[in-house]
Amino acid sequence: MAIRVRAPLAFAALVALLVSAGAALAAADVPVSPDEVVRGDPARPWVSLVFNAGAGYEPAVEILDTLADRGVRTSFFLLGWWAERNHGLVQRMGAEHEVASHGHSVFDLTSVSNGEVVADLERADAVISEIIGRSTRPLWSPSAGYRDARVRGIAASIGYRPIYWTVDSGDWTTDATADRVQSRVLDNAVNGAIIVMHFDSPRTRTSTAAILPTVIDTLRDRGYRLVTVSELIAGVLEGD
Repeated sequence: MAIRVRAPLAFAALVALLVSAGAALAAADVPVSPDEVVRGDPARPWVSLVFNAGAGYEPAVEILDTLADRGVRTSFFLLGWWAERNHGLVQRMGAEHEVASHGHSVFDLTSVSNGEVVADLERADAVISEIIGRSTRPLWSPSAGYRDARVRGIAASIGYRPIYWTVDSGDWTTDATADRVQSRVLDNAVNGAIIVMHFDSPRTRTSTAAILPTVIDTLRDRGYRLVTVSELIAGVLEGD
């Protein structure tokens, strides 16, 4: 049985002081906080199509090709264990998109100790930053959406801002279809929406990858600008 060592609150507070300043320097437009972000400004017609990776099925590389062809730069939330096994894809993501943390390998962070939460997030950042040359801080989205106030607080104490989603595309289910995923995305898209999709789920290649060109074109035709999560939160486009 694994022994769980709980991180003292004093230690967490010290880490928060040391790290939050560095995180602010790295991405001053996304403040570190335990308050999760579920949507950007509802008055601004911007949306973010984010992609999670780490389910372990065959990755749909076509997604990267479509994003490149359509000139879309977005955010990828990667599990560290997956990044370790897919260096080439992660390097491409890092060169073309914003790369954030999805944790390393703990499926449900609410079920483990404080110390294990810290270790999982730190390990993920170490792995991914080694590949792309920059930290994933301050963006972190919990694996499978498992989070609570304790986990969010710990994540913030080491420099992360919890990111959730406004719309779940449903492409991670084993019975996902192209039509169903497309309808869920387009029927629920609203100003400021964070729309979560997946890069390597069971039906990603036959659903998400297949409908992504239409989704991008339709959202743009409706007047939406497709942006990264950082841009969505800050309300400022990179380079402006």
